[in-house]
Amino acid sequence: MEQAILLHNPGAGDEDHLKSDLIALIEQEGYACVYFSVKNGDQWIHQIDQADFAVVAGGDGTVRGVAKELVKRNSLEKKIPITILPMGTANNLSIALGIDSTKKNLDHIKNWKNTKRQRFDVGVIKNADSTDFFLEGAGYGVFPHLIQKMESVDKSKVENAKDELKLALEVLHEIIKTAKAEKYWIKADDKIYEGKCLLLEVMNIQSVGPNLILSPEAVTDDGLFNVVYVDETQRSDFAAFIKKRLNGEEVTFDYKTFEAKQLTIDCESTYMHIDDELVLPLKNVAILEVRENVLEFLVPQS
Repeated sequence: MEQAILLHNPGAGDEDHLKSDLIALIEQEGYACVYFSVKNGDQWIHQIDQADFAVVAGGDGTVRGVAKELVKRNSLEKKIPITILPMGTANNLSIALGIDSTKKNLDHIKNWKNTKRQRFDVGVIKNADSTDFFLEGAGYGVFPHLIQKMESVDKSKVENAKDELKLALEVLHEIIKTAKAEKYWIKADDKIYEGKCLLLEVMNIQSVGPNLILSPEAVTDDGLFNVVYVDETQRSDFAAFIKKRLNGEEVTFDYKTFEAKQLTIDCESTYMHIDDELVLPLKNVAILEVRENVLEFLVPQS
């Protein structure tokens, strides 16, 4: 009998997903299951080696919290694959891995016997003072402003994840109209890029934020970043694109983009973000590099 370790964020998403319900669903499909709430410390770290796979029940932030501990592991230690029961607002990581967040938990669990292991590279970002990592993306410009604004915006009329995603797009649209274009300089492998941008994102997967697909060609295991930027000349077009998204139109935007394995970035932006966390910009230039095949996810065969 395979042993699952269930790492649950009880506050994620639209509902309070009960511990007993999740355990029962997993056990009735023939798995042994041990449960930990990620809200109650990190005791799970000492038990994970006993498991055959980890189940993360939560949103993108919960997955990142678990991955943060697994990334620290020595390369000779047992590699624990992760599967996701998506319960967050955006679920960008689930989307990137082909895990349908609209399905019921039981449907996901029944499908675990028909999964494959998907390798997942992580982005490492460092300077002289610190080192961090990201799963989704890191960047400057309008997305850090969006994260900051969403912390204080009125959410009294938000009833579910769909409402919150729509609200985020509305706030983003307003930010784009007035945001300052930030000066940037990038060394990407052996090429130099510089200018002023409204958005500058180093993407590890296809989408960030409110399910905004910036790099549809991104894959999780190619050893490359997809760098995406919107310059000042595209402001009105970018705002119009977001407005059409708000209106439910299926539209795309012509982002400026290139691929690179290693980056050196100097940007004058007041803030930056690493995944969904708002951070102060690094004091010195940021060095970003791909660390290959660090994590493995269990994903649907199809």
